Amino acid sequence: MALFGRTSIDDPALRQLVGNRRVLASGRSPLGQVLGLPDALAFSDGTACREVAWHEVDHGGWDHDSRTLRWTTVDGGSGSVSLSETGRLPDLFNERVTASIACVRTIALADHATAVITARRNLAEPASALIWRVTSGKGIQNGQVAEDPLVARELVRLRAEYDLG
Repeated sequence: MALFGRTSIDDPALRQLVGNRRVLASGRSPLGQVLGLPDALAFSDGTACREVAWHEVDHGGWDHDSRTLRWTTVDGGSGSVSLSETGRLPDLFNERVTASIACVRTIALADHATAVITARRNLAEPASALIWRVTSGKGIQNGQVAEDPLVARELVRLRAEYDLG
């Protein structure tokens, strides 16, 4: 940590990836610095520097026992980073993922099945349109969810309510 609370970034590739973005929290993994930015988590995976945008994290969190941040992305991928120094990263991870969520609705369908509609905001571009996603809950497949008229009606209603731009 540098003077006046500015975080110095010791990896040139990570510094280039971060650019002018503000570092909100920093920690360290065995592979280098891990940085919490307003719009993403940035880190080195040992081969390259990577970032995961907060709105792309479907779910995840801090595992205290293994000292690891773990996540699953909305496209079904997963990732993790072990932290030897945590800083405020576990708290920031939760706060930023939560900040990207504009709406979550679970819809009860026939035969005790459910569907989930989510709207996320890209924290890098706060004025951009919400990113809507419909996923299957229990008792139904994704293909069936996309064809369900109740889900379609609720998605239209929610978009009318939340899409203000």
